[in-house]
Amino acid sequence: MVKVISYNFNFKRLNFLGTNLIKGKYFHSNTASITTYEDPVKDKVDILKDNKDKCGIYKWTNKINGKTYIGSSVNLSLRISNYLSRNYLSKRVSIYNSQIYNALLVHNNSDFRLEILEYCDRSIIIEKEQYYIDKHKPEYNILRVAGSSLGFKHSEETLSKFKSRKLSAEALENKKKKQKKVQFCLV
Repeated sequence: MVKVISYNFNFKRLNFLGTNLIKGKYFHSNTASITTYEDPVKDKVDILKDNKDKCGIYKWTNKINGKTYIGSSVNLSLRISNYLSRNYLSKRVSIYNSQIYNALLVHNNSDFRLEILEYCDRSIIIEKEQYYIDKHKPEYNILRVAGSSLGFKHSEETLSKFKSRKLSAEALENKKKKQKKVQFCLV
């Protein structure tokens, strides 16, 4: 019988087992999550405490239909508390065409599982989020590129709200300055 011994050497949070190299930085590629919260509503206090002042990647899974969402935050506790606030979601869903906000409002938050996939340094958070988006292909993510608004389209309702909003005097002045710069550049 052969006994296999493996070692994890932790030099500046560098894990030599199961690593990937992105832009000269290693990160762990294990798909198992660090922590899973089966009922985010009941576990809210623990979630906020466990993730206070932590930066990382998270995944929401709808337990009814299996659809997922991958996200990242430099402040997981704040981001997750926003997801758990129906008031916050209601205000944001009217501005942004967010499938995850809408799904969390339509379904009860208890119908979702929250997983913390990985804690990481903020300098590589976008690369890590992209890795998990590519790996899991989450259905609720509108954007397929982490940290980008490429491909995002505002709904007709949102565009209408943008057009009909009343701008402050300061905002109007800034808008005029930008238009003058554009006209000057075109001449």
